Amino acid sequence: MKHLLIVFSILCSLFSNGNIVCAQNTDNNTNDLNAWIDSEFTEGLASFNIAGATIVLMQGDSILHMKGYGVTDIESKNPVNSSSSIFGVGSISKTFVATAIMQLVENGKLELDRDVNNYLTSFQISYKFDSPITARQLLTHTAGLDYCNIGSSVRTEKDVIPLAQYLKMYLPSQVRPSGNVVTYSNQGYALLGLIVEDVSGLPFHKYVRQKILIPLEMNYSGFKRQAELKENYVTSYLQKNEKLIPYKPDFPLFYPSASFQSTASDMGNYISMFLNNGRFNGRQILDSTTLVKMTHTPFKQYEKAECGWLLGFQEYQWNGMKYFGHSGSYQGFSNQLSLFPEKNLGLFVSVNSSNYLSRKSRVFIDKFINELLSRLIPSDINNKHKAKIEAKIGSVDETLEKFAGHYRYTLNSHTTFDKVGVLIGLAPEIEIVAKDNVLEVLPWNDKFLPVSGLTFYSKRGWLQAFGRNTKGEIAYFFAETHAYEKLKRYEPVTFLKFWIGGIVLILSIYIIASTIIKLFVRNKKAHLLKKINFSIASLIIVFLFMLAFALLTTDPMEFFYGIPLLIKMALVLPFIIIALEFSSIYLLIKAIRFKDLGTFDLVYQSFIVVTALFFIPWLAYFNLIGFNY
Repeated sequence: MKHLLIVFSILCSLFSNGNIVCAQNTDNNTNDLNAWIDSEFTEGLASFNIAGATIVLMQGDSILHMKGYGVTDIESKNPVNSSSSIFGVGSISKTFVATAIMQLVENGKLELDRDVNNYLTSFQISYKFDSPITARQLLTHTAGLDYCNIGSSVRTEKDVIPLAQYLKMYLPSQVRPSGNVVTYSNQGYALLGLIVEDVSGLPFHKYVRQKILIPLEMNYSGFKRQAELKENYVTSYLQKNEKLIPYKPDFPLFYPSASFQSTASDMGNYISMFLNNGRFNGRQILDSTTLVKMTHTPFKQYEKAECGWLLGFQEYQWNGMKYFGHSGSYQGFSNQLSLFPEKNLGLFVSVNSSNYLSRKSRVFIDKFINELLSRLIPSDINNKHKAKIEAKIGSVDETLEKFAGHYRYTLNSHTTFDKVGVLIGLAPEIEIVAKDNVLEVLPWNDKFLPVSGLTFYSKRGWLQAFGRNTKGEIAYFFAETHAYEKLKRYEPVTFLKFWIGGIVLILSIYIIASTIIKLFVRNKKAHLLKKINFSIASLIIVFLFMLAFALLTTDPMEFFYGIPLLIKMALVLPFIIIALEFSSIYLLIKAIRFKDLGTFDLVYQSFIVVTALFFIPWLAYFNLIGFNY
């Protein structure tokens, strides 16, 4: 290991104004670094079941390491080329949106803190709350928009509709006032792309090509596929058990948010621009003061947060050292762009095989970056960044019981079918309990000690905070750059599963018992209420089976293309169930009035009517009444 600790040790003289100086980087040091990265990627691709990867590590204008690994396509077995193999970068696309927006700000055509309706000519946004949306809020994911992604991509380019048309039809509504809470939004960045179009007069993808890509000599990159580079586009794969299943072609309708594609070499030019005060090969892409605004003025959900959301980037920490970047995962591609201005370093990594639920590729990328930083940044230098939080334990503004409850990650839908993702774990939940003058976070095995206001000190060594809603109630838990929303008593996923599980159990017993009675008790005419209740119970079970089967057998990423046919068929059933339920209520009232049923049958059928009735609010909670997608 010592030979790697020496990598850049020559740079120990290192810091002039905090930057690494690379004049004396020897061939041996470079070879050691290259050999280690080669080993990590060769072993990583095999052990994490990844078909191909590409990487570029920059130091200012210099390439420390750039290489491709594995294959672009399993069938052709073409090797990945870091200069010409084009990978999808997913949400790193948003950094290009931010760059375009900040260019317009530089040119005086846009103000970050004005209502975006001042710049939109395609259509106007109707605000649910008395809080207009600004470009700054869209850049920091604080516009308060709902999280909805179903049906936001198509399979063929001919099916792509104009950005303005898509957003006019599908822009999510506001579910909370803007400016306070982070909720990651693809449509929010698509709206920024539309603002670029409306202000500049150019289609967004053409603006980016003219104003950013051409000056940066990123000839293999773009938001739209280039026909002449057809053979350069890398195939992406779903990791399913030990198999790799190729994804079909994909065209996001919110394309500014996720459809940028590039090579490691091109991304190296992009990184170089950020590390050199907005300049590349003598061309000024962004003013240095603009870069400072983008990367040094984070939105923080609470005053003492260590990290926040920057303008187009996320702020990170590594052993106390601040840096910025963006991750990206979409349709089998998993990526990371990280920039360390203090060390004059920048890194881009992309792999073409992933699974949204298991996240093996993300584990590989994070592990590699952590080990790379440990090797590049000597411990004696790194230690200067480590500053322990000295939190004085005190008291907060509310009793601890007011903070207790279940909280759900805000990255979930309130208004569309997307909300069903809660049932399969796509929106993590935590439970916080008040005990012995501290708050315990059960899933995290952590404890929060009160400090002041709404701020607590975590036993893990950092400050956390809570937030209020417009009514002044404790409604949010803030974990640095992420937010969790406090749930009502009936909303935790465990209760929702118990709720529907109880309904299924009762109705299944009823169906079995009714079937047995019908088989063995002859010449007994069933009351119409019994027939309708049997139909309701059967339809509910069929509906839930169809929904569960579709959710468990469909890759979550497939919902970007719309709802599977099986679910569309299932969504017809709630209309029939509700109509029959009203009929059963009417027949029950009639049976009670005219004493059409014996006491036992009356109680029994009443119990089934009430059980089925409880199914309706469960449907409504998950937006399953109607075609809400």
